[in-house]
Amino acid sequence: MCTTNVLVALRNIIENNNNELLQEYSKYTDNRANTIGDALEFYLKDAFCNAFDMEFSGKDKQYSKYLSYLGNKNNPPDFIVKNSIAVEVKKVNWSKKSFPAIALNSSYPKDKLYSDSTLINKECRDCESEEWEVKEMFYAIGSVSGNSVKELWLVDGECYCADNSSYERIKNLIKNGVESTNGVEFTKTNELGKIKKIDPLGITDLRIRGMWNIEHPRKVFDYLIKDELKESRFKIYCLMLKNKYQLLNDEDKKLLINRSDLVNLSEVKIKNPNNPAKFIDAVFIKIDFDKNIEMKKNNLMDIFNI
Repeated sequence: MCTTNVLVALRNIIENNNNELLQEYSKYTDNRANTIGDALEFYLKDAFCNAFDMEFSGKDKQYSKYLSYLGNKNNPPDFIVKNSIAVEVKKVNWSKKSFPAIALNSSYPKDKLYSDSTLINKECRDCESEEWEVKEMFYAIGSVSGNSVKELWLVDGECYCADNSSYERIKNLIKNGVESTNGVEFTKTNELGKIKKIDPLGITDLRIRGMWNIEHPRKVFDYLIKDELKESRFKIYCLMLKNKYQLLNDEDKKLLINRSDLVNLSEVKIKNPNNPAKFIDAVFIKIDFDKNIEMKKNNLMDIFNI
């Protein structure tokens, strides 16, 4: 079985060395990547599946080697790596001064993906050859300017989100309050509420939906990057729990760390999403595509004694 992981995806992005999105993916005739958000999703799938250099017509077969689920527009996640992590891809507009919140719509933040969640569909639940109960969740958040992704965050859900009970408690509190309203006819729904037959003819329904947002990782983890003010052509930040990093393939670690011209890896302490008074051990990977240009420039200056 072909295997992949976050470190493989990072290495493939480095080797591809291209942060153009729409320009790269819109040239294919089947027009499946007709928006910047679609293109970002293909970009991440290519990264995990080593498919950057493949013709678009052959990508589906390549994806099937590495991925067990390719997602849909209405349900999380956007794809699942075989016997491994689930990935949710989000696009926001790049700004030097502000980083907008991430719109999760009706799906609250997830530290992990659970098979009994009412928010996922049957195809996702049955995507593996063996039944699964829980999958590690990663958020891939791309800040896009024009046709290019300027900054990409790959964040372990357990570093970013509280456990399900935090969100379910609020959701159920609101849902129960709405459904206790007298004089209206409710029907069963996974949303906060659905009221039937609002008008005299009984032909109008009202759906009550939750619209969830979560702060951009740059704001949440600003204490990890507070000294990084210089703008770069393309930056990647990857954050995961230390114990998960330790389980990854040693060869994949070595191949990534060997790119010291671009990559900086450090062990950090981050706030526990379930109790910010406590800190947890994590690994933070920073990749700056301008760093190797600076190193080459410095090397030339040394050679010529500038």
